Amino acid sequence: MQTTFSVTSVSSEPLAQLPGDWTTNDFRQILALTDYGEVGDLSDKEIGEMAYLSLADLPKSEAAELLISYVFPEGSLTAGQIKNSSHEIDTERLWEEYPEPRHHRNFYRVGSLLYAAYNGGHPKPDGRRLVVNVTTTKAGAPLLADPDPALVLRLLAPAMDAHALLHRLYEDELKGDAFPSAPYLLYRITSRQTAENSFELTIDSTDYWLADYRPAGTYEVTAAPDGVAAES
Repeated sequence: MQTTFSVTSVSSEPLAQLPGDWTTNDFRQILALTDYGEVGDLSDKEIGEMAYLSLADLPKSEAAELLISYVFPEGSLTAGQIKNSSHEIDTERLWEEYPEPRHHRNFYRVGSLLYAAYNGGHPKPDGRRLVVNVTTTKAGAPLLADPDPALVLRLLAPAMDAHALLHRLYEDELKGDAFPSAPYLLYRITSRQTAENSFELTIDSTDYWLADYRPAGTYEVTAAPDGVAAES
């Protein structure tokens, strides 16, 4: 059964990096991989700064290969794919253009650190954070407590122009009951209950998918998560 939701945009802001993507522990690992040496006396801030400098001291493709190998789980890319991607990411937005959407999230993570470490010199990451308030019925509230990415995209899509990329590439999935690529389009979704049957959703992705979200005001959507047939 489909459910009716009322959606209100709260904010939309650009993100150079997704919060928490790169931690002090990650920077320690990067320094170890670049043979920096002992970091015991460095503060967390200094460890991050030295990781940036250590990457920037490497040729771009070498730094990219190091980060791709670090970020991607073992076996998810072949050695040839890692090598090719380490050169392509210098000029291409692999978090948008790589043929397999399941890898976009990790390429965004790599690209955001490369851009910061080299103070530019790579394609600029265009992360986007949307915050929306969503109100529904008592029966629909559990769907928002831990929202399915496909449902979230169906909540956002009506506030996008019909020519938006999401509609052009995934109109059938938006109208249907199976959207297998949805988890790869939205990088992170968090939900916070604000009132009975009302939730604030924070959605992290990129402008590639979210820049066209421009609601004129509060709007209503009848939608469902994957696995629930659309009403005819």
